[in-house]
Amino acid sequence: MKDQIINAKVKFPTLGYSVLTTGQDIYRDKNVEVCVHVGINASGHAWYDFYDTAFGGEKYQASGMLDIEKGKLVDYDGVGSLPTVIMDILFKELNVDVTEIYYDDGQPNDYKVFKYRIDDRAFDDWDKCREYIHSLNLDRDANRAKFHTIEQS
Repeated sequence: MKDQIINAKVKFPTLGYSVLTTGQDIYRDKNVEVCVHVGINASGHAWYDFYDTAFGGEKYQASGMLDIEKGKLVDYDGVGSLPTVIMDILFKELNVDVTEIYYDDGQPNDYKVFKYRIDDRAFDDWDKCREYIHSLNLDRDANRAKFHTIEQS
């Protein structure tokens, strides 16, 4: 088994930030674009993270572990309710059975998969993109400028 990572974007019609102690939203925004990463590494360790693109995760962010046994999602941590889009990515892109956990949270599950692109190269993982840039041995200013040319498509 090799490392697998799926990068996707999804737009939530509404997204709230809830305080755990009260369960109340302290703010709620409309049309929030979210970047989602779901991965399974070669040793079977599975994880997810998602964050808002407008604020780079400063406003909305969550991450956690996915417990996958024999190709089936049996548990997760990091959030109270695993977003449907993460379960859809697991099922559609990584062939993981999610029926034991699946719950329709009413949020969108239409997502667009993307890769990180730079210099006519495509990377599944942002860290691999970063490693490529550093391998170019650019001076500090050119290195910073190169990071600004990374595309998500």
